[in-house]
Amino acid sequence: MEIIEILKSLEPKKALAFGIGGGGDIVSTIPVANFLSHFGFETLHGTVVWDRIVLDPKPGPRPLDELVNIQRINETVGIANENTRTIDGITPNAARAAKHLGRVVALDLTKNVSALADGIRDFADREGISIVVGVDAGGDAISVGFESGVRSPLADAICVAALKRIGGIVAVTGFGSDGELRIEELLLNISYILKNGGFLGCSSLSRKDYEEMRKVIKDVTTEASLIPLMAFEGEMGLKKLRKGRSALVTPLSTLIFYFKAESVFEINQAAKIIEKARNFEEANSLLHVEGILTEYDFEKAVSGEL
Repeated sequence: MEIIEILKSLEPKKALAFGIGGGGDIVSTIPVANFLSHFGFETLHGTVVWDRIVLDPKPGPRPLDELVNIQRINETVGIANENTRTIDGITPNAARAAKHLGRVVALDLTKNVSALADGIRDFADREGISIVVGVDAGGDAISVGFESGVRSPLADAICVAALKRIGGIVAVTGFGSDGELRIEELLLNISYILKNGGFLGCSSLSRKDYEEMRKVIKDVTTEASLIPLMAFEGEMGLKKLRKGRSALVTPLSTLIFYFKAESVFEINQAAKIIEKARNFEEANSLLHVEGILTEYDFEKAVSGEL
């Protein structure tokens, strides 16, 4: 597998794996970090500071300015710990995960793609990080953006565009565990990435991954990262998720797919649409122009802000 050759060749052996679709995706960085450890990598875990409304009632991502007890690194990167809170007292998933994973890299999506990419690059340079992996639980990061089931394209689009700029990797876990892309849509989009030479290989959930993830989800709020654990336990079939969605649990749910971020960007039209947006609000508006609704729209509607 190409991912193996890449990992063997990189120095220094230090990585950042961060959840890109929401705060709960940090749980899915665990099998990625454990896979990288087989090649001598020390991996820092991270996530975007955007938790679903069941945890944080404020719509949209949180800027680092709205967090307390956090170490600021630069404009878009901070280090959260288990005592990190929002200014209104919410314990974000980044802090919940820090209880188990130690220091957690917290990423601010409220600026723009350029600021996020620059912040990650600056942090990687400071820490001696040679590889950055954005981890998406479910697979909508490899959506085109116009598929009928896509409900949360915005966070993924911002992160895919930023990862493309820094030469990063996109890892997809759960194979449809977010209930957004149909299996045939996932397979079709993976075939496009294969044609572009962007498929790097797969790993699979191990017993160690399973046990560590089980511990973390006692504190971290997530649905999509739970599906691979159910599959590892031998479950099979449709499972109901929030917002009336359902996800198919199969043995494929235990696989982790690795892709070049630049190849994911080539098929992800939402990422292309928002790449030049000046800020988060403009990015959301640009998707509206193309007829794409987002997780931010849903959260504003539920909270009565629309």
